[in-house]
Amino acid sequence: MKKQWPLIILLIISPSAFAKWSGQGTIESVYSHNGYHIIHTTISDNTCGSAGKFYWPTSDDDAKDMLSIALTAFTTSKRVSVVYNETTPDCKWGGEKSTHLAIFK
Repeated sequence: MKKQWPLIILLIISPSAFAKWSGQGTIESVYSHNGYHIIHTTISDNTCGSAGKFYWPTSDDDAKDMLSIALTAFTTSKRVSVVYNETTPDCKWGGEKSTHLAIFK
């Protein structure tokens, strides 16, 4: 049984365990295209070859909430941070797929 513990622990760790919060920055643009919401930010994180670009599918459960947060941050010039998976980047249009978005004062 002792030899099985490392395998069990590895199975418990989900891919989201490799996700991380980005640095903070402001949103410079927000747009939608072909079923995706895309933001360009001043965040310096650069996993897909173009710093500060993030997107998420409009079909995601939190897509409307994230768009609302992005638009609020854009119109009020508030800082944001996003969650993305840096170990297995999912790049489109030079941007990284984001799964969470937070707004800061």
